[in-house]
Amino acid sequence: MIKTEQLVRKVIENPKNIVLVTDEQYNIRYASSAVETIFGIKPVSILGRSGFDFVPESKRQEWRDCLIEANGNKSGEITLFTNNGDEVHFDVTVTNHIDHDDIHGIVVFMYNITERRLIQKKLESENHHLDHFIFKTTHDLKAPLRSALGLIQLAEMEPQEYVKYLGLIKSSLVRLDGLIEEMNKLYQNDKMAIQNDRIDVRILIEKEIENLHNLPEAADIRIDVFVDGDVPFYSDPLRVKTIVSNLLSNAIKYSDPQKVRKYIQLSAHIFIDTIFLTIEDNGIGIDGEHQQKIFDLFYRVTADKKGTGLGLYIVKDTIDRLNGKVYVKSVKGESTSFTITLPNNFDKLSRK
Repeated sequence: MIKTEQLVRKVIENPKNIVLVTDEQYNIRYASSAVETIFGIKPVSILGRSGFDFVPESKRQEWRDCLIEANGNKSGEITLFTNNGDEVHFDVTVTNHIDHDDIHGIVVFMYNITERRLIQKKLESENHHLDHFIFKTTHDLKAPLRSALGLIQLAEMEPQEYVKYLGLIKSSLVRLDGLIEEMNKLYQNDKMAIQNDRIDVRILIEKEIENLHNLPEAADIRIDVFVDGDVPFYSDPLRVKTIVSNLLSNAIKYSDPQKVRKYIQLSAHIFIDTIFLTIEDNGIGIDGEHQQKIFDLFYRVTADKKGTGLGLYIVKDTIDRLNGKVYVKSVKGESTSFTITLPNNFDKLSRK
């Protein structure tokens, strides 16, 4: 008997779930201690109050009618708010009181399903995001393929223009290759575990400059690199490389062909707990109205074919995964600078 009572007490006093007992007028006569755990209010303070005071007003009559029609039995979900304004979701079961002719109240079991709802919302959001990503990606993949196929047909009909069409086909396929490469980076960024290795920032930057120097727009751009700091930098090499590569590539692609002296400056200042990395150029710049949207998935500032709408999204996603920050300053037609701060994990290693 004692063990049974202890078991019942454990069920009723579960800190995550609430149990209420009301009389036949639905006034609360008992409230479990989880009321205080979840809402921060003493159970005794709600005794005597109507149970419907805690049901959203839009659902009160519905619940009242159902309880009457179902002879005091009902189940469903409700959402309540804590004093801090946080949502708490409950799966509620209302049942007849103890089977006794003289007792006509009800027992309310409120199972906290907030964590489950948050996971569900996250999954729904991710599924919507994935649907949008797949739709937009397949559309963008088809465009250069169709363009290349169309150009091949033209070349077949006009052999004398073969060289011209071959160049255009190459341009379409280069764009397709760039999109696939950025999709691969996005996948790697999402799936690969974060590493923590020593990074020679100057070497990393210079390698990316070398990789990109064959871009047509890079021919007459002066690129300067400044790196200082008395401590080594530790982070994820692949992800830092992704950040530098995408921002440098953008600075090259969107250089201003009207300017005689074109430049890109990359500077890195390494401290024991942080690195400040800045990439500045005097390219075409970004309108103020676009600056808050440039990191959105598939967002393009211009309608040209240079960008895929993935590069800056990948940059922001990568920085977020490394617990960093990114700041943008730009004046249309004058210059653009991206400043990134990333944690330097060197200090963590030294404490081990």
